[in-house]
Amino acid sequence: MVVTVSDVNANPPFVSVIIVNYNGREFLKQCLVSLLRTDYANYEIVVVDNASTDGSIKDLEKFFSKNPRLRLVKNQENLGHSEGCNIGAKLTKGRYLVFLDSDIEFEADKWLKELVKVMENNSKIGLAQAKIVLSEDKRRLDCVCLAIDALGTWAAYYGSKEEKLKKNFEIMAASSGCSIIRRKVFNKSGGFDSSYFIYDDDTDLSLRIRIMGYQVLFVPSAVVIHRSGVLRGVSGIGPYYSAKNRIRTAIKNYELRNVWWKFSILIFFTFMVAAGFFVVKKHKEAKATLKGIFNLFTDLPDIWNKRLLFQSKRCLKDSDLVKAGFLKNDVRYTLQDFKIKLVHM
Repeated sequence: MVVTVSDVNANPPFVSVIIVNYNGREFLKQCLVSLLRTDYANYEIVVVDNASTDGSIKDLEKFFSKNPRLRLVKNQENLGHSEGCNIGAKLTKGRYLVFLDSDIEFEADKWLKELVKVMENNSKIGLAQAKIVLSEDKRRLDCVCLAIDALGTWAAYYGSKEEKLKKNFEIMAASSGCSIIRRKVFNKSGGFDSSYFIYDDDTDLSLRIRIMGYQVLFVPSAVVIHRSGVLRGVSGIGPYYSAKNRIRTAIKNYELRNVWWKFSILIFFTFMVAAGFFVVKKHKEAKATLKGIFNLFTDLPDIWNKRLLFQSKRCLKDSDLVKAGFLKNDVRYTLQDFKIKLVHM
């Protein structure tokens, strides 16, 4: 669905830009330097630091402490990306919330105007994502989630030519790398699920917003640069959170008749992934994946309570999203993603 919008009015609404940082010193300074060149009159920046130990905060205080737009929130421990975003939202006052990764940079100074413009012109849009391009090749796209398959994997457009996407159109989910959301929609949805910590929390939030009946939009005129990588989430603690959070997303968000079969194949494929890690002698990743599955047994009461709360807000059926092409009842994207990552591992 292509969406056409007109220019934003002369009195732009207040926007709160939230960046969650954890040991991001290598990228955070450049992110803020380029962010502060933004051509938009009415915004604030809040950096929520998750107890970084790499000198991030010293740099921030040294270079940006006198900037009236910027505030720093210091958490005493690492609360994760999800809760960091929630904390930032609670401490800000903007009509719109923009979530940024600390490794985002900006060349186009009108990116925020473009995001606000689409929100102001269509009240049905709850969430929108900028066009995120790769720093190593700015002609190539980072992830654009056209749809998700039965296991929650994105049809991602990763590495495609950015010039192909010139018009606004609806997508399934927006990356929290750079996205804008109405505060009232964020609050109604419950915000990010803090139990996710990292990974797939943006999928979960987008799915809830979709089910509540709002649109999620891709805005190619708002261009930002991401220092990302294809192996994100396949090393260290990534497999644990990926396995754990995908199970949570399935149980919480889908209609009961769809939860059982999605849950079954998700458990099966996750065990297969763990076995695959063992085969290639990545024992740490294999154990982390299995731990993500077994987490279900201790957290099921909490997951089910969240499900009951959110299902009362449902406005669309799962079948509505299937018919629209946003949900797929197969695993093709998971298989494609796995093949890509195997090549790079």
